[in-house]
Amino acid sequence: MFGLKPTMSALLLAGSLSATSAAYARGGFASENPLAAEHIEALPPQIQRKLSARARVCGNKAAAAHYFSVTIATTGQRFISLHFEDFVCQNRATVCKGDLCLHEVYLESRGRHRLVFSAHARDLKMVDDDNAIELEVNGGFLRGRYRWNGGRFVRVTIGKE
Repeated sequence: MFGLKPTMSALLLAGSLSATSAAYARGGFASENPLAAEHIEALPPQIQRKLSARARVCGNKAAAAHYFSVTIATTGQRFISLHFEDFVCQNRATVCKGDLCLHEVYLESRGRHRLVFSAHARDLKMVDDDNAIELEVNGGFLRGRYRWNGGRFVRVTIGKE
């Protein structure tokens, strides 16, 4: 029985070292703060100001997860989508209604950003469909597919182009 203890200790030590090595190997991922103000500060100033105001209503400083904002560009147009399930908000009811959270889409035009779509949804995905931007909205009242027509997003009817 005593012969097993050193072997068992050696196995535990080896396992511990292996886990520690794996943790150090993943250190590059852990070094980024998952919920940080930097994710807001990287956005255009006009959007930053709106998010700072929203953060005050939330009761905290503006911060977000890495994929809070997503950008897509095509043929001279650039859109930024904001996903508020990834926004730090102590007063969650200001950005989410149950499992449906606010999603906003801004269009950059002449150096300014204007809100062109807003919905409470489980998810919103922007896609480039042959140089036409489309939104796939999952969950919520506005669920469905929307296509940018040059002035706004309009619902795409399945089966009709």
